Amino acid sequence: MTDRLYYHDAALLDFDATVIEYGNDALHVVLDRTAFYPTSGGQPHDIGHLGNSRVVDVIDEGARIVHVVDAPVGLGPVHGHVDGARRRDHMQQHTAQHLLSALASDRFGWDTVSVHFGPTHSTIEFDVAAAPEQNLIALQRAANDVVAQARPVLVSFEDAAAAEAAGLRKPPARTGLIRVISIADIDRSACGGTHVTRTSEIGPMLLLGMEKIRTHVRMGFLAGDRVLAHARENGAALDALALEMECAVTELTTLVPAKHREIKALREQLATLEAEVAVSRVRAMFDAIGPSDDGVRRIVYRPDAESPSIVRQMAQAVAPLERAVFAAVTQTPPTIYFATSADSALHAGATLKAALGTVGGRGGGSERVAQGTAPSADALEQAARTVVYGDRP
Repeated sequence: MTDRLYYHDAALLDFDATVIEYGNDALHVVLDRTAFYPTSGGQPHDIGHLGNSRVVDVIDEGARIVHVVDAPVGLGPVHGHVDGARRRDHMQQHTAQHLLSALASDRFGWDTVSVHFGPTHSTIEFDVAAAPEQNLIALQRAANDVVAQARPVLVSFEDAAAAEAAGLRKPPARTGLIRVISIADIDRSACGGTHVTRTSEIGPMLLLGMEKIRTHVRMGFLAGDRVLAHARENGAALDALALEMECAVTELTTLVPAKHREIKALREQLATLEAEVAVSRVRAMFDAIGPSDDGVRRIVYRPDAESPSIVRQMAQAVAPLERAVFAAVTQTPPTIYFATSADSALHAGATLKAALGTVGGRGGGSERVAQGTAPSADALEQAARTVVYGDRP
């Protein structure tokens, strides 16, 4: 059986222990005592070192804890070191979750269904269908108030029945001796995770909003060092955007929407101009080429560098012409566009699909306009010749 040192002292990072056995192999190490927290209860495992070997995973097998290392560790004495930054982060997030769950339940009747502690942010799922914005604001304010009060966070070991009778946030899942985490006058919950000793050690708390999950809502949150990192990243992003916009950060809320409206208007103008260019080009090509013996005008276009939207609109401009077929082959990206006039008696989609099928390509479309791809430039050219000229030389 492994003695779980973190049960009694979550701040303990260095410890001496004895390797007593292995799991599957020498990379799965079992100690007589450990400060490493295993993945459990939604909280991720610790990392660190056993001797010179790096601990990459910690597995809870009930009576024993298995440490997965990157190099063998011999039987006998060994020194363990838990990564302090990761442990601190987990302590902050887990205690923050206890506090938020307790306050949400007491103030708004939101009971916690599940929790998830992720590498960048954590979430709590509540058994309510909606969470008004004003409640989130109030919850964040209340949580930060409790943080500032530096309330004690205590660990106790109690009989499950007695602990429940004395009041627990949720009934315990086990009988017998259980570990209870208490936030003074706020919460009492059965929990085996690592926690801070005072709420002030949680640090600032930030709620990230709600999302609908089936009949529940899920709230994201950050605590402690994650809030500071979030503020630094957002601040750097705003500074970079302000520099690009050549304005102060405080002016971004006015200038960015204005710039967005300007870009939208320019895109609409560009689309109109592209449509006009496309029609003009196709008409010029149509007029410049004479009809074949069967009276059909066959246009092949190979643009070097062209906007895909213009090429598509050129294809769409073929429909109203008289007895015409059009194929455009682009190399970036490798695409073929095929179009037929309404009186050509050719179904563009079916014709292109069949031609591409013979060269290992794929494509199709409507009766008038189609597009597709092929595995090589030569295959595209072959498909273009087939759809435009058919069996003609």
